[in-house]
Amino acid sequence: MTIWDNIYKDHQKGGQAWASLSSAIHPLFKQFLSKSKFEFKQALDIGCGVGKHALFLFGKGFKVDGIDSSPTAVKMTKDLLGEKAGRIKVADMFKFRIAKDRYDLIISFSTIHHGLKKDIQTLIDKIHSALADDGKIFITVPDFESIKKKNVFVREHKPLKNGSYIPITGADKGLAHSYYTKAEVQKLFSRFKDLQLDLDSHGKWIVRALK
Repeated sequence: MTIWDNIYKDHQKGGQAWASLSSAIHPLFKQFLSKSKFEFKQALDIGCGVGKHALFLFGKGFKVDGIDSSPTAVKMTKDLLGEKAGRIKVADMFKFRIAKDRYDLIISFSTIHHGLKKDIQTLIDKIHSALADDGKIFITVPDFESIKKKNVFVREHKPLKNGSYIPITGADKGLAHSYYTKAEVQKLFSRFKDLQLDLDSHGKWIVRALK
């Protein structure tokens, strides 16, 4: 059982609603979709959680695949989508093989920073390969400065290196978290075109770009 599966099971029993469990759709994501055109409308949601973004995209005419490390989350997504569910799988995002040139939209909210930066870079490169020509991404990663905010960085953490930390208390104990400066985000997504970055009020970099 993964750390996140424990978190989702705890939430089902009335526990804390972490970011991926919020019911809200980020306003910049809505704006992004309203201003974008997609040829195939084939999307992949990395860290699909409870399925809220998959359901939202389905309402916009997309076919949506999704992965999550939590079997509980995958079941919640499938229950939410019902017959509309595409290929929703339990998978480790760092080990999952993503088909090349398959998607014209790949999204990930509050997910890909759960790892070491070398593994995150490899994942971002796989995402680039998985996009069709002119395919788009909408991905969030936490700002380095957010680790100084009490409402974000309240648990005891052990520093690793290069802006990565590992909680030694709390529900996500033992799960590496990586935080990024603006320059690091630009480097992380340097293979992409038309990179757009915004820092939201929660201390997250909102990344939009094209293959």
